[in-house]
Amino acid sequence: MPSYIVTPRVVLHKDDARTKEHSPDAKEYETLHIEMHRRGYRRFFENRNDKKLKLPPGEYVIDDLDAEDGADAREKAMTKAKAAATMATSEKRFSVYITGGGGVRGTHLEMIDEDPDA
Repeated sequence: MPSYIVTPRVVLHKDDARTKEHSPDAKEYETLHIEMHRRGYRRFFENRNDKKLKLPPGEYVIDDLDAEDGADAREKAMTKAKAAATMATSEKRFSVYITGGGGVRGTHLEMIDEDPDA
């Protein structure tokens, strides 16, 4: 079974409508970091010189995710991230964006009708 590198971005919110974000130093993020780490995620990556580089707040990486294909890798990564975020806030007060395995996946993201930058 192939192994994939997947990167999720997790944002924690103060309200169920996800209109107000917690600051990156909020206590809920401490819980999220612990829960993500328990699920195999790290808040850094190593470059070609074996130097550890810290990721921006709310970003994580998992580089040994065994999956059938990229879609399966994103699905497994999403399951882990949603469980960790739920432990840190609730089932509704977070959003997740995942890249890796040749695609993108998201949950609890705002739906829009047009490009906001157009």
